[in-house]
Amino acid sequence: MLFCITAFSQEQKAVYQKMENNLVKVTYYFADNSTIVEREGYFNKEGKLHDTWISYDLQGNKKAIATYNNGIKEGVWTYFKTDKINVVTYQGNKIIHVEEKTLVVN
Repeated sequence: MLFCITAFSQEQKAVYQKMENNLVKVTYYFADNSTIVEREGYFNKEGKLHDTWISYDLQGNKKAIATYNNGIKEGVWTYFKTDKINVVTYQGNKIIHVEEKTLVVN
């Protein structure tokens, strides 16, 4: 028997915008819905991740906020879950502190 499998992949839409200070802002959209932002952030002139990056879910809620310095994880990263927030502090690509906060809705 001969089986033939064909896969189709959708390209992810990305929009680039040149900013001041030699930064390029990029906005990536979900591959299956090119109107909903998946993540957005900045590249420096060397093409490395830089400054703040934000990731979203399909409903537009923030999933994560991250900070890079010339391609290196730096500072406080925040991960949003349904009932908690994880806060991870990086220094030179290394985790130096992790904290979990429970969300309480009144």
